Amino acid sequence: MAGSKQQTGRRVLWLDPFFQGGRPTTQSIHRALPWMLDRGWQIEIWCLDHDEVDARAEVKRLPRARWLRLLEPLWFWFLAWLRLTWLRLWAGKWDIVHTTGPDIPGADVMSLHFHNRTWIGLQWREQAWSIKEKLRILHTMIGLLQETVVLHSKRWRVILPVSEGLAERIRPQLASEKRIQVLPNLLDETRFHTGVRQQYREAARSQVHAAETDFIFIFVSTGHYQRKGLWAALRSLDVCRTMARNECGLRLRFLIVGAGEKAQASLIPQLNQTAPDWRDWVSLMPPTPEVERWYAAADAFLFPSRYETFSLVALEASACGLPLLVTPYDGHEMYLKEGVNGCLLPWEPEGMATRIGEFLKTDRHYLKPGPDRCIHASGYAEVLDQTYLEIIRERSL
Repeated sequence: MAGSKQQTGRRVLWLDPFFQGGRPTTQSIHRALPWMLDRGWQIEIWCLDHDEVDARAEVKRLPRARWLRLLEPLWFWFLAWLRLTWLRLWAGKWDIVHTTGPDIPGADVMSLHFHNRTWIGLQWREQAWSIKEKLRILHTMIGLLQETVVLHSKRWRVILPVSEGLAERIRPQLASEKRIQVLPNLLDETRFHTGVRQQYREAARSQVHAAETDFIFIFVSTGHYQRKGLWAALRSLDVCRTMARNECGLRLRFLIVGAGEKAQASLIPQLNQTAPDWRDWVSLMPPTPEVERWYAAADAFLFPSRYETFSLVALEASACGLPLLVTPYDGHEMYLKEGVNGCLLPWEPEGMATRIGEFLKTDRHYLKPGPDRCIHASGYAEVLDQTYLEIIRERSL
C-alpha cells in the first residue's frame, strides 16, 4: 500500500466533528487514512466521535454537547478553533491543517461538500416549518455566514470541492489567492462493482418476491426525502406503471432503501396519500451496511434530487451496473454520461414521467452502465499528498 514517494515527518491535523466511515464528509478521507500514513504523513485527528481508525493516527476527542442536537457540530468547530488558536500561540505544531467544512479560520486546506447559499434557497422554497426544519434552516444560515467569510478571506490556500458543479458555484465568491482542485468522493471498489449482481441478485430479488418480469427502480437515502426527490420519483413511476405493463410487459417496482423505523413511520402516511396502492409495488427497506445487495436486486437507479454536490449513492449504483436516472444536480457530471450510462431527468413531474417512459421503452436496451470516471482510496491519498506537499513548497519560497 505504501506510495513510492515517502515524506517522513510531515505533520497533518484533520478536523471533523464525526470522523466516521459512513458520513459523506469523512467517508473518503477515512478510507484514505492508511494510504496517507504509508506515505509518511503523521496524522492527528480532532473530533467529537469516530469509528475505529488506524492505530498509527493520533485521535483527540473534544468534549461533546449532545443537548445541542443538530447544532452540536457548531460546538465542535468553536472548540477546535479555540484549541487551534491557543496551540499556535506557542508553537507551529502542524505542517498542514485540513478541515472538512468552512468553519475553521487558519486552516490550509478545506474539503467542501456543500454550498449553503444554494441550499438555503431550496429550504426556503420548500417551506417546511416544523421545529426540526427551523433548526436546520438556522444551521444553514450559520453555515452560510461562515461560508461567506471563509470564501472571501485570503487565508485559505486550497479548496477541494467534491464536484465540478460545486466548484463553478464557489468560484465567483473566492478571493483571488485561493486555488481550487476538484477531488470527488472515492468509490470503494471492493464493495461496488459489476460482480455484485451475479453474487447477490437472485437472493436479493427473492427477498422482495420479485418475478422475472418485475423491473425494479431503487432509491437510496436515510433522510431528506423531499429534497432528494422521493415523492417526485413515486409519482412519476405511478404514472408509468400502466404503460410499462401494456407496452413493455413489465411490472414496475420501487425499492426505497435506508428508511429506519422512525423514517418509515413518517413516510407511510404520505405514501398512503400519494399512492394509495403503494403496498402492491413499493418496498421500504431499513438502513443496511450492505446496500450493494439491493443494487444487485435492482434494474435501474432513480434519484431525482433537487440538490446534491456529488451523490455517492449514484456513483455506487453505476459501479454495480445500474443505469442512472438522475436530475442535473451538482456532481452528476462526475459519473453520468447522458445516453451512455444513464439519462438526465427534468425536475418538472410531467417531463420526468415522460423521460422515464422513454427509458423503459427504448434506452434501457442499449445503455452501458458503469461510472464515467471514479477515484479509489490510493488515488484520493495521492491527491492529498501532492496538495499538502505543494503548500509546504510554497511556504518555503
